[in-house]
Amino acid sequence: MSIFDLIEALIKLGLPMVAISWLMFSWLYSSGEIDREADRKAVKLRLKKMKNTFEKKEAHSAGYVYDKWMWFGSGFYGLAALWTFSVIEISDFLSFIFSFPGFSVLFEDGVIGFFISVALGQLGNLISAFIWFSYWPADSRLLWLLVAYLGYWCGVELARRKVELPLNVWRDKY
Repeated sequence: MSIFDLIEALIKLGLPMVAISWLMFSWLYSSGEIDREADRKAVKLRLKKMKNTFEKKEAHSAGYVYDKWMWFGSGFYGLAALWTFSVIEISDFLSFIFSFPGFSVLFEDGVIGFFISVALGQLGNLISAFIWFSYWPADSRLLWLLVAYLGYWCGVELARRKVELPLNVWRDKY
């Protein structure tokens, strides 16, 4: 484990976890789903209740990202799995676009074989996302786990304290 592992973990997992948890919890706090004065234990309990409510509902209309977060498990684990799934899907999409093998290669096993291959690829991506900690580098897995958790709680705390991006200041300045 080196300083470069830490920097890589911060860039690839820590900062995105700060941003995603800040966005999600800013929305939850401002909508009144969670009380800003609640401690960590109360927030965790409220998330568990929200997850149970989510599982009982048949139609989910809170938002796409919220629905996926709840589907992946909510809380820290759900956000980490959601981010990992996004990274996997985006990298698969970009590698497909930039190294397109051609239609003859895609359909060499037939149309049904193509759809089975895509479905199995999606299943593999979902499994990788659910065991998200195994997707990130194994030589410093504990570091990546700690960075992800620290990023998650930094985002939650920033949202709880109503920290917002100074977009108006930046817009006026530039």
